[in-house]
Amino acid sequence: MSLKRLVLAALSVVVATLITVSLLSSYLEPQTQGQINLFQTNLSLQAREWQGLGDADTRDRLVGNVESAIKAYEEVLATPTPQNQPLRLQLGLLYVDAGQRDRALNTWQLLINEAQGATRSTAEVLIGLWTDPPQLLPDAEALIKNRLQGWFRDRALERLYELQQRSDALMALATAEQNRAQAAFYRLALIGTTPLLGSLIGIVLWMVWIYQHLRRRRQGNTLPPLAPVTWGWATLWEVMVIWFALFFAINLVLMPLVRSLIGMGLPLRSAMAQTLYALVSYSTMMVAGLGWLWYVLRPFGKRPADWLRWQGGLGGALRWGIGGYLAALPLVLLSSLISQALLKNQGGGNPLLEIILQSRDYTTFALLYVMVAAMAPFFEEILFRGFFFRSVQSYLPLGTAMGVTGFLFAIAHLNLADLLPLTVLGTVLSYIYWRSQNIGAAMILHGIWNSGSFLGLLLLSGGTEAGF
Repeated sequence: MSLKRLVLAALSVVVATLITVSLLSSYLEPQTQGQINLFQTNLSLQAREWQGLGDADTRDRLVGNVESAIKAYEEVLATPTPQNQPLRLQLGLLYVDAGQRDRALNTWQLLINEAQGATRSTAEVLIGLWTDPPQLLPDAEALIKNRLQGWFRDRALERLYELQQRSDALMALATAEQNRAQAAFYRLALIGTTPLLGSLIGIVLWMVWIYQHLRRRRQGNTLPPLAPVTWGWATLWEVMVIWFALFFAINLVLMPLVRSLIGMGLPLRSAMAQTLYALVSYSTMMVAGLGWLWYVLRPFGKRPADWLRWQGGLGGALRWGIGGYLAALPLVLLSSLISQALLKNQGGGNPLLEIILQSRDYTTFALLYVMVAAMAPFFEEILFRGFFFRSVQSYLPLGTAMGVTGFLFAIAHLNLADLLPLTVLGTVLSYIYWRSQNIGAAMILHGIWNSGSFLGLLLLSGGTEAGF
């Protein structure tokens, strides 16, 4: 065996080990989806206060009740962590609203024993508001406004103003709450109905495509595969192993080293700092990956322009990209539900989701959006569809090549929670690339998918004014 193959074999073992460790480690982390579910719960609580929906029973049927919100919070808090301590402030307010004052007081008292700083001070304020007799602390209003958001802030302020007998403040609070509740209901309706309608259209599309496939098959006029590549398995192995090695080297070694050298060794606390770090990391990885791909494929006469050739033009790419997005919706949503049921809220998630949920300024939103909706689809479609899928479909049955590509695409995201949904999405991306013969269609589908997820998170976080 040559020295080159020995090095590649050793790198393969290292890469496989790092991937396995990352996936197993992610199982010990709560799913980001759990936090997303809490944002939706908070949005439902806010919408539930809109009196335009009817009486209390009608509102509970439409947007959910306090009991279901308590259950959602208790599931997330089943494994207490320091990061989850502020959520226990909110859980106590849910207990109060459900008529369980003693449970609320016990929850806040435990928080006082464990927490520090503003979280502990806020727990003291809340105990004072609901103890018998009440005890109003001097900084109660400021702490409530700074540490609580949305429905939870309104409930605490309402109690405070009642005890202070501030009727004007109560009236202003009630008016503002109704406006926020109405906006929350519209956000919640948009979040709930858009995927459902899209999924219904997607199911119809699949029925049409299956019918067309069966008709062509009866006529002996099946669609051809993509043009075969001129390199073999050795080149495919080399490209992917080195790319994964570059990925880990940049994220685990280079970027942490750069941070320490320029004096940024402290934790990245703000959403903007985390965004800039992620943007630089991904840009470095993208440049390194495309450079490596160009270097390896250069002897085969492949130029970067060849990777971006769009058969059928922009119109065809848009048609297949949008259709592919709708077709992917029901499959990915179903696989996400299965994944959540199997992993029981464990399995980690994409760290960018947390940054998006915590972001509060337009500059951060814009940078994140460019990264998830433009940079990621451009680079990942070139690597996984333009190179990997094109390579394996030259040597494997078409369906197998699509599935293998989807699985590798999911593995590259390094968390168990997304493994099944992203395998399904990656398989659909390969299918759309094959059907359209157009890498642009896969990029557009990928971009629309990431854009939809991004905008959905903005609707959730903006609608609740909540942070974690």
